[in-house]
Amino acid sequence: MGALLSIFAGAGCLAQMACCCGTTACGLCCRSCPSCKNSTSSRIMYGILLFLGTIVSLILLAPAVQEKLSEGWAKKYICAHNDTDSGGLIPGGLVPVTPNVGVDCAKLAGYNGVYRICFALTCFFFLMMLIMFNVKSSKDPRSGVQNGFWFFKYAIVIGIAVGAFFIPGNEFASAWMYIGMIGGFLFILIQLILLIDLAHGWAESWIGKYEDTDNKAYYFGTGKLDT
Repeated sequence: MGALLSIFAGAGCLAQMACCCGTTACGLCCRSCPSCKNSTSSRIMYGILLFLGTIVSLILLAPAVQEKLSEGWAKKYICAHNDTDSGGLIPGGLVPVTPNVGVDCAKLAGYNGVYRICFALTCFFFLMMLIMFNVKSSKDPRSGVQNGFWFFKYAIVIGIAVGAFFIPGNEFASAWMYIGMIGGFLFILIQLILLIDLAHGWAESWIGKYEDTDNKAYYFGTGKLDT
């Protein structure tokens, strides 16, 4: 019985993986899956993509992984291109450098790996922004690109990430650090504006309902929301 359940579980996993490759495979293998709107499934898949990128970045910062990277990839493409005789900080101030000793290549490898994963995700979403520019309806032929072709989307991200790991030197990480700082500041600013707008609209709606129904729940709810 256990073996039979394992077979069905494996088949179900393969069917779910097939759903990522296109609507045809999804229609053939996933008829038993709960139906959902294209917009909802797209949000889920993009969320999974960002989640996987975060997980890979965290793995690259693990000490054991950093050591492995410093023995191979980083030693050839990163640490060999740094001037470690002048002391101070390497470009971007990521890792301290001790005169006549050198840079901690393991930590440098982890940071550079994370920057390259972020670079791949940024390039992918920038490309999607260009493709989906001025798309205002799901009837637009380009909307299929937004809601499908998940196998190719994930393959593109992986391809960009792998290619980014062959960019030599630490200048890439230094430049990307400043780009990330500016992008992070703008992201937090936009999120703050949206949060304030949400709170203002919510409070205005509940005050109107309190005036119309005289229900004190809306009054106290508005006070809690403002707090």
